[in-house]
Amino acid sequence: QNQDFFSFSQSMHQDFPRGSSAFSRVDFSSKITSLDQLCAQATGLDPILRAKVQEWALGSQGHFRYTDDHGNQDFILWQDVWEDPDKIERIRFAKLKTVGRAVEKLMRSYREDVSRLLDVCRQSIVFENVKDLIACVHLIQADPEVTIVRVKNRLDPSYNSYASAGYRDLALNMRICNEHSSHIAVDAHVCEVQLLLKEVARIKNEDGHKRYIHFRNMRGQ
Repeated sequence: QNQDFFSFSQSMHQDFPRGSSAFSRVDFSSKITSLDQLCAQATGLDPILRAKVQEWALGSQGHFRYTDDHGNQDFILWQDVWEDPDKIERIRFAKLKTVGRAVEKLMRSYREDVSRLLDVCRQSIVFENVKDLIACVHLIQADPEVTIVRVKNRLDPSYNSYASAGYRDLALNMRICNEHSSHIAVDAHVCEVQLLLKEVARIKNEDGHKRYIHFRNMRGQ
């Protein structure tokens, strides 16, 4: 898959489409300064983003973290469960970033600039291979309700994964502008979608995440 990684990394240098023309009606000139307001917006956007990642996963062989009848965790293909309410209940969608972690990030990394917090509302989609991950990127790019504002391509072979303790993904920060998000005034809120391969996602379990938190704290991040 090295060639896929290389070709994909090259494509990341291309401009992303601006998305829906409805964004022309949103004022992005003033930065958000209130963490309370940011968290309130994230809460409103959360179900909207969750619906979006389900839509994109359905069209790209995407997986989500799943707990089976015996309490074991793995990843399940969304195409296999999207019409089964009982199985959907067992999917572990990402939760909002906690206020405590948000404050920690503001103090350690962002000089108390609330507008730099772009992942309070976040979700992940997991893939078996690079081909399916790229297909999901194309779906997101083509979505007229989405404007991508930042890309962190940790899949790029030139990326130094020491900075993330070996963790690699593609993180897309975006705004979602549709009738629902506009109605509740969260169409200017920036959220994050992480696209990652199953081999990496399996490491990102509870124990692995605890080790990463220790690594992050040692680096003061």
